[in-house]
Amino acid sequence: MNYKILSSIIVTLLFCLVFQNSAIAQEEKESEGRHFISVTFAQTYIPKGTNQDNLNHKGHFVPGIGFDYLYKIKPRFELGVMADIELGRYIIPHKEDLERDHALVLVGVATYTLLPSWNAFVGGGIELERHHNLGVLRIGTEYNFAIGNNWSIPVGIFYDLKEGYDSWSISVGLGRSF
Repeated sequence: MNYKILSSIIVTLLFCLVFQNSAIAQEEKESEGRHFISVTFAQTYIPKGTNQDNLNHKGHFVPGIGFDYLYKIKPRFELGVMADIELGRYIIPHKEDLERDHALVLVGVATYTLLPSWNAFVGGGIELERHHNLGVLRIGTEYNFAIGNNWSIPVGIFYDLKEGYDSWSISVGLGRSF
């Protein structure tokens, strides 16, 4: 399946989930807020990456957009999905260069609340890309700045270990619990 089609399906499902659960939450007036969804904008640094135009330069930055969904299992424990779309092209030099072109990263995560509004997470998944798919292990942390009415600004830092290369990301977004 084409990664663009898959990413469109995921985005559509996430938005349907948000609107469906928002309507249910308004009807039931749940104050607990077991669901959390956010849209984030990220900047990812790939230490081994190079721009396609300059293969001698090491280290490459790639912008991205993320869609996260978390479900609270217990007061300090959540399970969820992080879907990130890289908005760039780059190469990882090897014996055979690894080309990356608008990769879609899907990761299932478990989070633990360290302090109110501050979570640590770990998870695994896959990076889908038309040239070659890779396994991903993600670790990171996120702090949610509350802005009222169950809305927050999540700021996160995470590290992805991938087959052949690693990356660091910093993200800022808009999230809502319901």
